[in-house]
Amino acid sequence: MDTIHSLIDESCRKFGDRPAFLHKTGGVWRETLYDKLRTTTEHIAAGLTKCGFQPGDHAALLAPSSPLWVMAYLGILKAGGVVVPIDRELRSNELRHILTHSEARVLFTDEDHFEAVLAMADELPSLRSVVTLDSPDGVKRTLVVGVNSGRCDVLPFHELLHEVEFSFVPRRPDDTALILYTSGTTGRAKGAMLSHANIVSNIRGAAAHLKVDQRVHTLSFLPINHVFEQVCGILLPLSLGGRVSFCESLKKLGENLAENKPTFFVGVPAFYRLIFDRIMKKIEKHGVSRLLVAFPPTRPLVYSRIRKKLGSGTIFISGGAALDPAISRGFARLGITIYQGYGITETSPVIAAESPDGSRNGTVGRVMPGIAVRIDDPNDERVGEILVRGPNVMQGYFKDPEATAEVLADGWYRTGDLGRLDDEGFLWICGRAKNLIVTPNGRNVYPEEVENEILKSPFIAEVVVYAHKTGPVEEEIRAMIHPAREALEEYAKGQGKESLSSAELESLIRAEIGSAGKRLADYKRVRNFTIREEEFPKTTTRKIKRFEVEAMKPCNRKPD
Repeated sequence: MDTIHSLIDESCRKFGDRPAFLHKTGGVWRETLYDKLRTTTEHIAAGLTKCGFQPGDHAALLAPSSPLWVMAYLGILKAGGVVVPIDRELRSNELRHILTHSEARVLFTDEDHFEAVLAMADELPSLRSVVTLDSPDGVKRTLVVGVNSGRCDVLPFHELLHEVEFSFVPRRPDDTALILYTSGTTGRAKGAMLSHANIVSNIRGAAAHLKVDQRVHTLSFLPINHVFEQVCGILLPLSLGGRVSFCESLKKLGENLAENKPTFFVGVPAFYRLIFDRIMKKIEKHGVSRLLVAFPPTRPLVYSRIRKKLGSGTIFISGGAALDPAISRGFARLGITIYQGYGITETSPVIAAESPDGSRNGTVGRVMPGIAVRIDDPNDERVGEILVRGPNVMQGYFKDPEATAEVLADGWYRTGDLGRLDDEGFLWICGRAKNLIVTPNGRNVYPEEVENEILKSPFIAEVVVYAHKTGPVEEEIRAMIHPAREALEEYAKGQGKESLSSAELESLIRAEIGSAGKRLADYKRVRNFTIREEEFPKTTTRKIKRFEVEAMKPCNRKPD
């Protein structure tokens, strides 16, 4: 069981009559048993092999989360292939880059992306087959690939399935299993190569660290192309014989939580902030906050109802970005614990996480067993770049030895993140090394720290803090602000107005930034800011793409 597919197949043998998946169609939650998971993945692997797919070939996945997505993923691995999961929100030029660069021979996709793929097919010389998971018309077609006059079959999913006895194509633990293209917050995406051993070690390590067993039931709602969701939200429960329910949509997340009552939930900080703000808003709207102050004995009843709606006893995990300690504390007051984790695509992904055995607000917990972390070149505050070594560290970047050499040396992976380890082994994340601002007097400022303070304002939805040169070497701290429109509309109504004027909006934001600055050391305070109407460009895990906002730096407003 040292490969991903053999690990999951062992669960299929043990728990064949149990549901592996729950997926809502036609208003009804429908089960997919482990036996069905095993046979369908074998048929996919047999069909790929019949189509000429060879061990080591690459197959891409560009489709929404579903049992079929996971079956295609495991079927590719059983055929000896390498999976290339692709972000569904990518623009055509980014999609073209990944499909070309990855040398994908087969593409599994859906109706929403089908026409876009066909439009660029003559620019994808490696592509030989397109499989439509939702089979929009049920008719097999063929198109000509103009680059090399080759042919690319286009067939519905059911025509790929080949019902024959199938044996795994032998694969070693150190064979590449995935090529995951990084989210690209700092530039063009690179393909991180992860082996079977990388992923299996992280699945086993996370299960032991977080103390989950075959009773685990997850509700999957994060983008499935992201390794965090693949490993913690999908593969981990399947490896234990647990269940995976697929969320219908973000809008129906609350409803699906109540219907499924998952025992294990993986989310990102933006989600937890949204849920907490909604809870607080409802409490205020119904006057419950005044009741809680006037009659403290009512708190347990109110809080228990909130916990019941979110899932009593559910293990909530936050990853993908830093969780504001204030949000974590807020949930803790409601009796809900959120364990924060830390990981990177290149480390398969989990490096450290809070757990039932160790939790400290503001940290990302202790480093998982079997993984080593070193703080490189620490300063007086013991902060330095986080280096990682272990069985979870990637093999390198696909077709990019220079980029690989920049981050891998002697088995140590340079994360680019700044942090420190305290005396009890808890890891604190301080920011990104590339985002670090050094003030003229040599003081270090981590933009994330300043951003977290500014985001405590209900009138600010998003912020990017950066350094702006004011002289040959001098820099000052500036910010770009995207306001929270709904909160501003309510504020305006409270002032007896339909909306705020530009001057009033500017004045309010200035005051909010000034208020945040009072909670920071003077050298960390924002000196100028701009307001932007649109949201910042983001990755699928809701991280702001900082490299795309580098050019957006006109600034002429000063906070109070």
